Amino acid sequence: MINGIIKLFYSEVVKTNMKKMPNGEYYLKDEYKEIKNLTLKIDSLALNIIKLIIVMITLILAFEINTLLGIGLFLIEFLYIIYKRNLEQQILDSIKHLKDNVEMTTLDVLTERGKSGINILITLLILGLITNFNWSIVISFIVVFLFTIKDIYSNIK
Repeated sequence: MINGIIKLFYSEVVKTNMKKMPNGEYYLKDEYKEIKNLTLKIDSLALNIIKLIIVMITLILAFEINTLLGIGLFLIEFLYIIYKRNLEQQILDSIKHLKDNVEMTTLDVLTERGKSGINILITLLILGLITNFNWSIVISFIVVFLFTIKDIYSNIK
């Protein structure tokens, strides 16, 4: 019974104090904003380090399994990094243009031809694993890789 009375009194006090609070937005002090920005930078750095460690482990494992598999995986990761940076730049440009209320059509860096090239690269890599990297598969992998790079690079310009 005493707990019920205390709970009722406490809830009434909280309700009245909440009604007295302003309805506007609350602002953080500058020192707390700096701490928030610092923690965001630390989190971003930690995530990038974890990604780098995972990439290095997969590359080391790929080179341990087969040298050609390692080279193929390295080339695919290289393509992914180029694609990711270009996509990030496109997103930043789109945001900038949205802020300026200017509509501009963005060019697709990775066309359907480029996407199919990356799919073929992955397929050739898997086939290479199954067949222990025959020279015909290695040569076709290199040719498809070069044409995919050329397609992506031509869309960047």
